[in-house]
Amino acid sequence: MALLASAAVAALAPTDLHAVPMPTAPEASAADLTPIFTSSTQLWDAVVALPDGRVALQAPRWLGGNGPQLSIARESEAPAAYPNALWNAVDGPVEEHFVALTGITLAPDEHLWAVDSGVPDREKPPSAGARLIDIDTRSDSVTRVLSIDPAVLRPGSILGGIAIHGRTAYVLDSGVAGLLVIDLGSGVAQRFMDHHPALTAGRPIQAKDGVVAAPDGRPIAIDASLIAISPDGKWLYVQAYCGPLYRVNTALLDDPASTGAAFQEAATLWYKTGALGGLAVGRDGTLYWSDTGTGSVDSYTAGRIPHHLITDPRLTWPGGLALAPDGRLLVPAAQLDRAARFHQGHSTIVWPETVYALRTPADATSDILRK
Repeated sequence: MALLASAAVAALAPTDLHAVPMPTAPEASAADLTPIFTSSTQLWDAVVALPDGRVALQAPRWLGGNGPQLSIARESEAPAAYPNALWNAVDGPVEEHFVALTGITLAPDEHLWAVDSGVPDREKPPSAGARLIDIDTRSDSVTRVLSIDPAVLRPGSILGGIAIHGRTAYVLDSGVAGLLVIDLGSGVAQRFMDHHPALTAGRPIQAKDGVVAAPDGRPIAIDASLIAISPDGKWLYVQAYCGPLYRVNTALLDDPASTGAAFQEAATLWYKTGALGGLAVGRDGTLYWSDTGTGSVDSYTAGRIPHHLITDPRLTWPGGLALAPDGRLLVPAAQLDRAARFHQGHSTIVWPETVYALRTPADATSDILRK
């Protein structure tokens, strides 16, 4: 986590001047947003929908919680520690429990991959090495723990968001702006785009209640931690929490002949988003995001047509969202900005925390602009 100081964003990558403004009228109503999970103790900041109807829920340790960092449930069930209680224990052998989960994603083979940054307190040194943890959702067991080569990390690194295509994982460093490309077969990791403007926070995070501040009162700016990949694997979409959204051609990351100059121009400004809590992509390439500054959920088609889906007062810090098998969007109202660490140790969270399902409007994937 970086605290906004004198560092300014350098020359921006190419910008498309023809992006269509976001419509102001929502396409969904309050009745389309229904609660599916609640908790009086857990701050879930991201969800992943599994093909069998279950939902994985992530609760970050760095906010001070002692409950399960990863849970799972069906809509008719209470969430339970996943894959088991041992992996969610607060203490124990590092190789057998989560230290600090910061990102989850589902691979096409139904394996759930979790990023463990090893940093349970973002303002203190790591307590363990960074890892990727592979959970087979069919057997509900950890099948592999892939340690990240320290050579691709930097002092202050905090790995965050993850996207997977084929046997390649793309992981963002939200502590020191950069992108890791990891071969999931060999475990070999490479680092790209160090301090690139597309990955570097240029302004503080905006929530509905105002700018989010650190315990010492300074505004918080977190480098790139939001990531999604197009269904064909050709494009990465990346964003620092504060915005805006960029698109990166993955071919550059696979080409050993790519130069430093090529990487400086690798990212295209894709949309002038504000602060986002989550980013997801559908099978047709439509992007979905949750806006923490307005309590909104929007979509952006592959044809670059924006749709404002909903703004709702219940969506306080809408977090990492996911498309369910039935087409609904699942989004947690994470309330991260109300956590005690951002209010001199006094939580302003309004319990219960709730995960909602949004009936996705029919026009959400349409390339026809609705005004």
